[in-house]
Amino acid sequence: MTKAKKKTSNPGILHFLVSRAFLLNVVLAVVAFLLLVWLTLWGISRYSRHAESQTVPDLTGLVSSDAAALLDRAGLELSVIDSTFQNDVRPMTVISQDPPSGARVKGGRTIYVVVNRKEPPPTEIPYIEVGTSYLSVVEILESRGLKLGNISYRPFQYKDVFIEMRIQGKPGVPKPGTKVAKGSKVDLVLGNGLGDTKVEVPDLIGLTYYEAINLIQLKELNVGTVIASGAISDTIDAFIVRQFPPSGADQYINMGSMLDIWISDSAPDLFQDEENID
Repeated sequence: MTKAKKKTSNPGILHFLVSRAFLLNVVLAVVAFLLLVWLTLWGISRYSRHAESQTVPDLTGLVSSDAAALLDRAGLELSVIDSTFQNDVRPMTVISQDPPSGARVKGGRTIYVVVNRKEPPPTEIPYIEVGTSYLSVVEILESRGLKLGNISYRPFQYKDVFIEMRIQGKPGVPKPGTKVAKGSKVDLVLGNGLGDTKVEVPDLIGLTYYEAINLIQLKELNVGTVIASGAISDTIDAFIVRQFPPSGADQYINMGSMLDIWISDSAPDLFQDEENID
């Protein structure tokens, strides 16, 4: 008689699947997975700031340090990319910005600004020929960053043409190439077109250059070409040794005309003696 074999089942696997240890491991794995996903998303969000959007504040008129502090509170950064100079703007304040105020940007975005310089950069006094038109003079001055100041008139053959200029706050007529601050105001002397009025030609021979200039202006005339006879140590104290047109009885020229003068370190009598020896 054969015995029937008993069917035996393996309860080990089923028992493990419902065991507390397995369930705990599953829970821990799920928690670890969720934590990993959260950390990944948080890192991406912090790096790219996709989840944040900031309104760019208005930085115009703020000094750069205050602008940087304001942006820092908004989660933004400041970068000064350039500087310029404007007389009517406080030094080191923001003049312009990019992106503009009110724009929506991601957190951490850099805002680029242009600030006003502490001191104006230098520029050179341009050479302007006597007789240049007023409009051309203004264009030349503006191209050098200079501003138009006061305008006065002096007798001259032609109207509204350049005679001379002066820098406000500085004595004398500046030489071309002189360094001045950008934004400086330039006063102009223009011709008034009264060229038909006759004046007597003054006698300049023997006068110093400074004395001759004053006399020429007193006669409502203008200095033309200044020619040096030999080396000149000091133009202001140099002597006038020749002039054109020459002075003399019944020598008249139009008011506003130009007088050409020759200057020398030697007085006219010494100058003549040297010519006779030669």
